[in-house]
Amino acid sequence: MPAIGGDQELGPGLHHVGYVVPRMAAGIRRFEEAGGEVVIGPTDDPGLGVSCVLIRLPEGVDIELVAPLPDSESPITARLQRGGGLDHLCFWVDDLDASLARELENDAMLLVPPTHALTFDTTIAFVQRRGGLVVELMSTKR
Repeated sequence: MPAIGGDQELGPGLHHVGYVVPRMAAGIRRFEEAGGEVVIGPTDDPGLGVSCVLIRLPEGVDIELVAPLPDSESPITARLQRGGGLDHLCFWVDDLDASLARELENDAMLLVPPTHALTFDTTIAFVQRRGGLVVELMSTKR
């Protein structure tokens, strides 16, 4: 299986927790002060209107910091207007199309259709489940 974000081998399951920050440098500093280590440095993704960083906490949990790109329409603007913070759970899936179809069959709402994400060099999609949880599906296939 591919390794994403350092030497950790990943299969289907939780990949990271998404956390929205208004400014990337301040967000990185906050998590580094808590013992986190940057495993994928800042990556600007103009197609998604965001910059992302992957930080591994000492407990082994990966946190993706997501900040808006300056002068860009960003899908996280509304989240920032509500204070930012915890945003989504990302699940690593072997079959993105099948996983997305299951989410939609269970009444999830499509937020972002399958698209390439530069930070992880793979295809992702976002849905919002009926209870409000935002879920990112990330393909294990490059």
